[in-house]
Amino acid sequence: MKWSAGLPLLLGLLVGCDGHFRALWHGETLASGDTVKVTSFDLVWGAEHDGRDARKDCFAMEYVTAHPGKDLALREAEAKQVFNELVRPAAERWGFRTAEVSAFPHLERKGHYDFYAFEQAADGRWSFRRSGRKVFSTD
Repeated sequence: MKWSAGLPLLLGLLVGCDGHFRALWHGETLASGDTVKVTSFDLVWGAEHDGRDARKDCFAMEYVTAHPGKDLALREAEAKQVFNELVRPAAERWGFRTAEVSAFPHLERKGHYDFYAFEQAADGRWSFRRSGRKVFSTD
């Protein structure tokens, strides 16, 4: 009769799972009026090969762009706006000098996306380097 105690839990799991995964996101409207879907905003510890480097601590954000497939200048302008409005205030409050922003074309986390590495100079100004990346090597 011990197994009967777990039966309601098992039934609940079976009934509650419809087999469809829905990506979670939080909509953020930017000053431009565009809305992006933030899918991840993480505190990333600077660690490599079991070595701690606090200088590499940063925030990393992933979002779905409002301009998939549009020209590079428009996507970069949006990434700068996302960084300045959503990431930079948190990074500066924590004293971080770097941040990462990834812009995906759709909620499905696969295929190619834009990666932006932001860095703060000694004079306080932020700059970025963009690179194209892909989620899986087979994309």
